[in-house]
Amino acid sequence: MKRNYDFSKGTLVKGPIKSKAQVDSALREQKTLTSIRLDNEIIEVAKKKAQNDGVGYLTWLNKKLRSAVLGEEDLADRIEKLEKAVFKKTAR
Repeated sequence: MKRNYDFSKGTLVKGPIKSKAQVDSALREQKTLTSIRLDNEIIEVAKKKAQNDGVGYLTWLNKKLRSAVLGEEDLADRIEKLEKAVFKKTAR
């Protein structure tokens, strides 16, 4: 056995490993550690909204950035947008 192993390219799998699919999923979801400067107000609002959604604020910010930059919307956002459009027209 080697004395030292290089885990720098390793992947974190949360919880017990139950299947190969779980490992494959973790490998696809790798993220890059970065540092950015954001306004204090943005961080405070993100933390409040993330707490209301039951997720961490970095997860919440990542979701919002994906939506803004890549144009990806989750199903709940799409449904909310459609409901606003439909009910606005029927209220007139």
